[in-house]
Amino acid sequence: MDSEPADGNEAYEESLSELVNYLTPRRDNEMISTYQNTTAIACPVCEEPFDYLIRCKQEETSLSLSEVMDLCVSVDDGQAYLFTHEEE
Repeated sequence: MDSEPADGNEAYEESLSELVNYLTPRRDNEMISTYQNTTAIACPVCEEPFDYLIRCKQEETSLSLSEVMDLCVSVDDGQAYLFTHEEE
């Protein structure tokens, strides 16, 4: 899948909303959905492969992270998308 850095263009937003179709669902509740990147798809923000995508469904969501990791953040249609990059 081609990806572009976040610049607000329509092609980028369309690819972000469709990205979940290429990922493995892991958790879904009323606040978030979590997907694992099992095929090394590039992060649309930094263009490096990411580990998980967390889609926040509500305006205010709390996350508890058990590991130190880098995060890339993007917003599409009022929802935040967090791309996790685990530190090695």
